[in-house]
Amino acid sequence: IYNSIDAALWWIETLGLYLEATQDWDFLAEQFPVVQQIYKAFVGGTHFNIQVDATDGLVSWDARSVALTWMDVVIGTHPVTPRYGKPVEINALWYSALCWLSQWAERLSQMEYGSPVRLTKQAQRYANQAQHVKTSLQKFWNPQLGYLYDTIEPDDRRNFQIRPNAVLALSLHHCGFSEQQGCQILDLATTSLLTPYGLRSLDPGDPEYKGKYEGNQQQRDRAYHQGTVWTWLIGPYIRAWQRFYPQQSLPFNWQPLLDHFFFDACLGSISEIFDGDSPHTPRGAIAQACSVAEIIRYIK
Repeated sequence: IYNSIDAALWWIETLGLYLEATQDWDFLAEQFPVVQQIYKAFVGGTHFNIQVDATDGLVSWDARSVALTWMDVVIGTHPVTPRYGKPVEINALWYSALCWLSQWAERLSQMEYGSPVRLTKQAQRYANQAQHVKTSLQKFWNPQLGYLYDTIEPDDRRNFQIRPNAVLALSLHHCGFSEQQGCQILDLATTSLLTPYGLRSLDPGDPEYKGKYEGNQQQRDRAYHQGTVWTWLIGPYIRAWQRFYPQQSLPFNWQPLLDHFFFDACLGSISEIFDGDSPHTPRGAIAQACSVAEIIRYIK
């Protein structure tokens, strides 16, 4: 089942982080053809009308009966959180991917992998594309809110809901937003989305907000990305905070999560989700790898 617009882009981001940590350039040479295949599929177009807009360079998709981002609940043929068009974190990932591609093509040209002249030209093309996308990312800036639009729909309407996808956009290795914008986004995310257990998936002030993940399957699905807290999002929040507020302490108390780890739900693990409303009851899977993994990054 292929129903993800972002998995390949996350793989490129992860490959970049791996290479930064290991300097394993032989592995880059092995994987670069896969990276180029991903790039060509986005540019040329693929399933669900996923393609790069020739005008602004942003990634778009249009398939109304599916959900392709991590907010992926579909009831029947109706996505609960429709995000077709140009989602903000997808295009932040696309920008970071283009930056990685430019760096890698330049690195491989110096290694005399393939044709140095061709790779140097590719590196420049990727860099030019990245700059174009960075400029176009400003379409997501909402100056009235001091936040990022969540999506730009195919008819160019903007979705102004306050969701954590703006924080994801700030957390990537290559960030396309300014320091002033980053600080404003984090300030609003801190007041609207941050809880002792992670980030809410929607601002409690939104009319679509659902503060409790309970009821039958359909009722729970309607709350899954409409206010429910996701622990794994604390990782991107921390990375964004460290980028834009490097001299300030993180406004997050680890103790509730540690208490949950030792005494609540599945002992020695962290639940998948928590209610958006206090007291933030743990819900969903009683042990979730991505929740645990993001905590391991920061708890030594």
